[in-house]
Amino acid sequence: MFEHAESSQVEFKSTVCAGAIKTIIAFANTEGGDLYIGVSDEGEVIGIEKLDDELTKLSSMMRDSIRPDILMNCSVRVEDLGEKSIIVVHVQQGTKRPYYLASKGPRPEGVFIRSGAATLPSSESSILRMIQQTEQDSFETRPSLQQDLTFEFATNEFRRKELNLGADELRTLGARTPSGSYTNLGLLLSDQCPPTIKAALFSDDSRTTFTAREEYSGSILKQLADAYDFLERNNHYQTTFDGLERIDYHDVPPIALREALVNSVAHREYALSGPTLVSVMPNRVEIVSLGGLPLGIDYPDLSAHISMPRNKLLSNVLFRLELIEAYGTGIGRMRDSYEGSGLQPSIRVTANTFTVELPNRNADLPQKIGNADLDTNARSLLSGGSPRTRREIQEALGISQTAAIRLLNSLEADGHVRRIGGGKNTRYMISR
Repeated sequence: MFEHAESSQVEFKSTVCAGAIKTIIAFANTEGGDLYIGVSDEGEVIGIEKLDDELTKLSSMMRDSIRPDILMNCSVRVEDLGEKSIIVVHVQQGTKRPYYLASKGPRPEGVFIRSGAATLPSSESSILRMIQQTEQDSFETRPSLQQDLTFEFATNEFRRKELNLGADELRTLGARTPSGSYTNLGLLLSDQCPPTIKAALFSDDSRTTFTAREEYSGSILKQLADAYDFLERNNHYQTTFDGLERIDYHDVPPIALREALVNSVAHREYALSGPTLVSVMPNRVEIVSLGGLPLGIDYPDLSAHISMPRNKLLSNVLFRLELIEAYGTGIGRMRDSYEGSGLQPSIRVTANTFTVELPNRNADLPQKIGNADLDTNARSLLSGGSPRTRREIQEALGISQTAAIRLLNSLEADGHVRRIGGGKNTRYMISR
């Protein structure tokens, strides 16, 4: 039996074959490795009879079947094991990843990686990461494959902010190269932008019944405006009164909706195919964008107010249009907007997705108001000293503004609490 065992960096093949070429590609795309040709899968040394023919075949297949050129990253030698000879291909991790089958191109069916002792097709996101790590560039800076672009909506948006968007401005923004060709940033801003946003309204939280479905296309700026209009139309509110003051309390804080949606546009990975998904449900709003976290960012960093936008040029455009107010503050602003409600936005991250969930503050109000313990806590709070304002009671109990107003109105109607003063000077105290 052979002294080595198959692993993430060791592979056996009995002959030069298509599988051997896939393994070489996988080693170059992962951590490198050694391919032993003339050894069975069980580790038995079979040897190679026509050694020169196999070496010639291997060299031709590596040269003709793999792109980019991989020969500089490989060494081939012959080892004699007793009376039998084998071929050993040592593969270094490549500097021009991803390597792929010339017949398939840089797509999942043509790009391979090592996972344990197996050679597997790569995922689209893994291919993207290899490109980013190798080229140190981003999708938005690459030349657009589509050059017949128009910018009617984007031009009007810039004009609305008293800004110009001509050829010179497009070059300054990075949407156009000095030679005049458009980049992918130009493609995103154009009326021909391929990625879309899909929005849906559901009547249940399990998302089994649609009430409305819409899909937005055109300039990414238009999609952003259309999607926010959809969210605004379906962000209901409850009206309460604090004395003569009318208070409209939205299901989801408008600031949170705005920041979450702008974040999904600014930070999604546009090289991945698929739409951004916006879902409105009775108890929450969910926004899912593609791409996971940008390189160099870990989940705990989301609370650190740092700014490492995946699409720096697009983020700059959004900043100029005042859609981004300050870099690194979006998540903090979302969380701050829920202060006093007892609820918080949640963020879920996978390798390929970034999901923000914004809870409906009003969905929990009936349960909160009908809570006997809450009534008792409020009366205990008010009986412990001087009269208190509604805000002081709200913050002490950890409930929303609307919940506090309804609770105090209910206690007042039942004779447990009485109101002192009016308007901004309103105070509450326990009834004697």
